[in-house]
Amino acid sequence: MKHFLLFLVISFPLLVKGQLLDTSYTNIFTQVSEYRNYNEVYLGNMGMAKYNLLNPFDVNNPEVKNLFPVNSSTGTYTDIFYVLGSGTENYFDLEHHQYLAKDLFGEAKLLKTNSQGIYRFQQADLSDFRIKLNYSPEDKRYNATVIFQNYKRFNEVNAGVPDTSFFALMDSGNANVKTTFPVNIEGIGTSYVNFMQYKALDINYAHNFKLYNPKTDSGKTLKLEQTLSYNRTKRNFTLASATDFFDDIFLDSFQTQDSMQLEQLSHTLGISFEAKDFKINLGFGQNYFEYNSLAPFEVHLENFLYGRLTYAKNKFKLNSQAEFLTSEGKYESHYIKNNFVFEDSSKSIFQKYSGRLNYITDLPELYFNSYSANNFNWNRTNDLNTIVQASFSAENIDHGTKVGVNFESQSNAVYFDTSSQIGQTSISLLSFSLAKEFRLTNWMYFSIQINVQDILSSSAIEVPNFVTNNKLYFRGKLIKKTLSFDAGINVLYYSNFNARAYNPSLDAFFVQENQSVGNYLFIDVFAEFYLRKSFAFFMTVTHVNSNLLTPITGDNYLATTLYPRQDRAFKFGFKWRLFD
Repeated sequence: MKHFLLFLVISFPLLVKGQLLDTSYTNIFTQVSEYRNYNEVYLGNMGMAKYNLLNPFDVNNPEVKNLFPVNSSTGTYTDIFYVLGSGTENYFDLEHHQYLAKDLFGEAKLLKTNSQGIYRFQQADLSDFRIKLNYSPEDKRYNATVIFQNYKRFNEVNAGVPDTSFFALMDSGNANVKTTFPVNIEGIGTSYVNFMQYKALDINYAHNFKLYNPKTDSGKTLKLEQTLSYNRTKRNFTLASATDFFDDIFLDSFQTQDSMQLEQLSHTLGISFEAKDFKINLGFGQNYFEYNSLAPFEVHLENFLYGRLTYAKNKFKLNSQAEFLTSEGKYESHYIKNNFVFEDSSKSIFQKYSGRLNYITDLPELYFNSYSANNFNWNRTNDLNTIVQASFSAENIDHGTKVGVNFESQSNAVYFDTSSQIGQTSISLLSFSLAKEFRLTNWMYFSIQINVQDILSSSAIEVPNFVTNNKLYFRGKLIKKTLSFDAGINVLYYSNFNARAYNPSLDAFFVQENQSVGNYLFIDVFAEFYLRKSFAFFMTVTHVNSNLLTPITGDNYLATTLYPRQDRAFKFGFKWRLFD
């Protein structure tokens, strides 16, 4: 409760209207500013496993696949985004949009990341390739979309460092000793013999046909809709030699070759009716699953009904969805989801309101029911999980202020306990958020983001009660109407908490009670330059205070037990938009 009181004390003066922000300054290069999500904590190297400081519900899945959506657009352009950083870090993002024929529009996206890391055997690689094709004839009677995506993640396995007390010995002059520091699982030479690899293939096809001519229907349309999708995910965990890092060995005491694969084929058929203010979708579908680890195949077939309602009128937008299984479900959810947005053009304190109210009943994924591997085995029946989600936010766009409240409760959330064994627990999270941007002078700006959160029930899962991200920067123009810049510092802080530890064999996080992390300042300095609306260049030094301010900030910059966060690193990059 003390954290909530602190939040209210801080929030009150921030809600008071101050100097209007320069809303004429439009920065289309949000990708540059958002390149690093400060709420995501990687295990020491970008591309490795990660957890979210503000969401304790997203770390149980063996893989949270990052689907990089291609923007819906009819314009022809190419975006190139590239970052080069310390530790041989490379980040390359290419996105292209263009008409391939009169009625055929294509979009493509390629993302590649690679980083060697600081410690031994910390290599991380990620690639994501996506193509989207949309066919829409001039008469608009028919529309078809196909999306192909191939996703791969590769991580060397070192299980972290056995001793983190050496931080106090590190400084800018001898930090290179970390490249030779012992790790819990050693490799052989420089070859990638111990690794976790995750692959995902997604093919999605959707089309619809208008049942009557839109020229005579006064804005009302009736469509027949159909979707087909195929999804395959596969995970491999490989150790070239024996290790005593894991307590149990069930199959092979000399090496480990674990694998898990899930294939899903889905089909839906429905109708949609669209009028001026609303759209209704109704239909039915089937899901077919094949799941396999080292145990025998599991096969499941599900039938379900679905409905969607979209309503928009006078600045109010509502999106409501529901799904109900008509047969025993093993994987998919029963749910009702509602999201709304309301924009008020008046000059009240807030002009934009948004919220959500979701009710979901969900059986855990097949992975949590059964799994067979060299170090872990289980075959269990999990209880149905009931999930309630409610959130509300209000935003003053002119004054750069946004406040929000979020509540989420799960009755039987699946988690891994201190022994990396599956359990279920009830958990409720209440959080408050505040974002505020100040224009201090014509050149100087200050932005603050505050999150106060608390676990209301559950002793199994912890979160930092206080998370804040603050930025002080200068904004101006070096060449009038041509070259603009932002330059300043960014400070991240979150309070102490027992972050869940990482199990490389399961590629999942589990409860630990012995090591607290947080109560530490992460300071970045940055400079961003924008040339008209087509080119951006930036430089940054992340975690600039690493091993420099130990008497002030301490040296506790672990992501979780055994895994230090990334040290000081210099990065530079650019984003270039090429128009046809």
